[in-house]
Amino acid sequence: MPRRARAETVANEDSYRPLSLRRRLFIALLAVATAVTLIMMMLERTGAPPIARPPAAAGPAACTAGQLSGCLGGKADVIFVPAAAAASPASAVPAGAAK
Repeated sequence: MPRRARAETVANEDSYRPLSLRRRLFIALLAVATAVTLIMMMLERTGAPPIARPPAAAGPAACTAGQLSGCLGGKADVIFVPAAAAASPASAVPAGAAK
């Protein structure tokens, strides 16, 4: 084979050929199917032992008949302090007072 013909053959073999649409769709579908399979395997955990969860913390008990405080739904004591009276300036004269 002549030297020039061989160089053209190598150049043709090395040229970039883009993937066909069918091949690109196949690769995309394969990637999506793999991702879905992995996610489903993580969520379902087929054959794995159940996850042990600690028991819920005990909260306050519900009120029994006649109980008003110290239970869930009981009466709460509220301290109501009225607002202080507005301070008036020392030179103010009460209404109706004579000078």
